Amino acid sequence: MERKVMVLVTEPSLPALEDIVSDLKHAGMTIDRVQAVLGTVTGSIDADAIPALREVHGVLDVEPDREVGAS
Repeated sequence: MERKVMVLVTEPSLPALEDIVSDLKHAGMTIDRVQAVLGTVTGSIDADAIPALREVHGVLDVEPDREVGAS
């Protein structure tokens, strides 16, 4: 089952963001958006493959993507 995720990149790794995105793709992630200023990458991946994202050098955390809306 595919899950939407947001990957947080460590600040010191931001200069290598293109390489990190490539590594995330190689781990099975389909990239939707890269926000270089924020150090985040959003996309989707099979839920079973999420641990592989956490192993990518430069990744601080992987969180489920949440929609934010006005109440």
